[in-house]
Amino acid sequence: MIYKQMPALRDHAFRRSFYARWGRESAVISARARLAEYPEFRQLLSIKAAFGGSEDYFVDGRRVSVDDDTYLILNHGRSYGSRIEAIRPVHSFTIFFDTHLAAQVRQALLRGDEQLLAQDGDQSQAAVEFSERLFAHDSVVSPALRHIRTVIDSGLHDEGWLEEQLLFLLQRMLKNHYNRSSLEARVPSLKPATRRELLERIDLGIDYIYTRYADSIGLRDIAAAAHLSPYHFLRTFKAVHRVTPSEFLNRTRAAKALRFLQTTAWSLTTVAEHVGFGSRSSLFRQMFAIYHKTPQQLRQECANSRAVDGPLLERPHRGVA
Repeated sequence: MIYKQMPALRDHAFRRSFYARWGRESAVISARARLAEYPEFRQLLSIKAAFGGSEDYFVDGRRVSVDDDTYLILNHGRSYGSRIEAIRPVHSFTIFFDTHLAAQVRQALLRGDEQLLAQDGDQSQAAVEFSERLFAHDSVVSPALRHIRTVIDSGLHDEGWLEEQLLFLLQRMLKNHYNRSSLEARVPSLKPATRRELLERIDLGIDYIYTRYADSIGLRDIAAAAHLSPYHFLRTFKAVHRVTPSEFLNRTRAAKALRFLQTTAWSLTTVAEHVGFGSRSSLFRQMFAIYHKTPQQLRQECANSRAVDGPLLERPHRGVA
């Protein structure tokens, strides 16, 4: 199933046809909306992105915001709601995977051809449990995600092509999933179960940073979101990510600021306030420390390196908390 508009679940006729198929097969939603809200519902394994703004997901009582710089993975059977509330239309892009696809891809990656042939299509594999968190866009998963979005938005409605692409995308998602063991090994604990739990707590802190970066937040706030003491969170975060939480927060804000410098005509003061730096001087200091160039230089380099692609945005537009 491919949806080019946000599902109109308030329409009773649409609801009947929608739920006759929903949750039983793979689906893609690639649609733009300023206002959209869906109540909590149990869903398939999914990967979510948003472009031109942010989309909020409500998982286990917390808000997680997806925007141009991140994507979110939520496992099969997870219940959550979502909301878009923005000044300008946000492009919501979500892929839902058929129940057995991830297990099939994992099995093919981990077993030899002879074992797969001997199994003869058994569908009883255990479900894959991905790390449920926000991921910064990367060079593994993100290109496949963007490719699928681009082709679907161009008008393709080929279910066979889509199924093939979803298998390729799952392969990349699994590659990232298994690379996670290198991070887990950095957690300062002897017990594997404790390392996994602590890494999941650190992920909660990162979700909080990605979601609340524009607010005035500090170590205590981030550690509280991870359900750890400030010292325990700081110690574990530094061991895993090789930077402190405040350094990670400033890098996140700087990456957001760089995108706004490159894609909008906002003043430096507006950019600084929008990403949480608060002032033009703080923006200048942090951008120079991270990129070794001033905000003006970064903006000019972008202007020199590419032709103008459509009109610049006139004013900030974010989802409303």
